Amino acid sequence: MTETPRHWKPLQKLQRHEMYRRREVVEETAKHYGISMEEAQAKLDAEANKCDYYVNHLYQVEVGTCGPDNLMTHICIRRRDGAADLRDWRHFQEIKNQLCGPEREGFELYPAESRKVDTSNKWHIFVLPEGLKIDGIGWHQRDVQYEENKGVPGLRQRAL
Repeated sequence: MTETPRHWKPLQKLQRHEMYRRREVVEETAKHYGISMEEAQAKLDAEANKCDYYVNHLYQVEVGTCGPDNLMTHICIRRRDGAADLRDWRHFQEIKNQLCGPEREGFELYPAESRKVDTSNKWHIFVLPEGLKIDGIGWHQRDVQYEENKGVPGLRQRAL
């Protein structure tokens, strides 16, 4: 029942041998945590080994687990061009659908300041385990508008 957004190319899974890490990422990690380059490389490798990576023409996506008993999926999205001010909700929905399935629910978290993590231009979607829904929040039935609508202020929508 879902349709693919305009200008969308499916994500492709990267194999480990296709991945590389820029030296400046290791240097910045070492500086940020006050550790050696070797320790920074090991820290980055340990985290990378817990995840799968996907790319398309717009995004690089890291997928791992999180939450109690690691039953939730954590999707970390960044634009490949580094843009921080460009995000498309339909693209993020398509990423969630492609990687976790169209009937799994996910959310973004805006945490208490004491738990905030803001170290780079990335967005995070936390996806609930299969079959679990967020009751009492959101809508109960599907309602979409895919035709372009420019003429009604407050109801503008671009074509899919």
